[in-house]
Amino acid sequence: MMQTVIASLRKWFEGLSKQQKLFVAALAFSLISTVALFSIGDTSSVTKDPLGSTPFYFVSAFVKLIAVLVLIVGVSIIARRWIQPGAGINSTRQLQLLETIRLSPKQALHLVSIGNQKLLIGATDQSVSLIAPVEEDSSAFSSNEKFQPSSGLEFGSLLRSFNADLALGNTGKKNEDHLA
Repeated sequence: MMQTVIASLRKWFEGLSKQQKLFVAALAFSLISTVALFSIGDTSSVTKDPLGSTPFYFVSAFVKLIAVLVLIVGVSIIARRWIQPGAGINSTRQLQLLETIRLSPKQALHLVSIGNQKLLIGATDQSVSLIAPVEEDSSAFSSNEKFQPSSGLEFGSLLRSFNADLALGNTGKKNEDHLA
């Protein structure tokens, strides 16, 4: 009977992810540590006469309290990282944030992947808007080259032209004429 319980627990533990195993280990450690801290020392003399207890009793109680608080904080940090959405990159997710560039404290550009499609999205405090779908073109930039925008190109005019193309329904067309 005991062997089947141990075998089923072992099988369950082997099926867990690395983060879940870490969480279970931290939880087990905190439970064992809490039981060990409460079992240290004999408190029978203290319960008979709590006012006549020595200063070491109060130091011991304070150390135990700090240890339990540290364990609670440690387990909560591990649990928050384990439960936090997006902490572990899951390959089955359809929506992923690939990259974010902050233009100002209130404006950002986000490159988002939805399935096999990539979208460039502009976000402010008041709105979120699609700028353009992004086509993968590995020949456009190599990993060794840095993109240097032309000095005559203004970002505002580029955004307005992308928005105008979106409004007209020209999302499939490459915007090479805007970059020339």
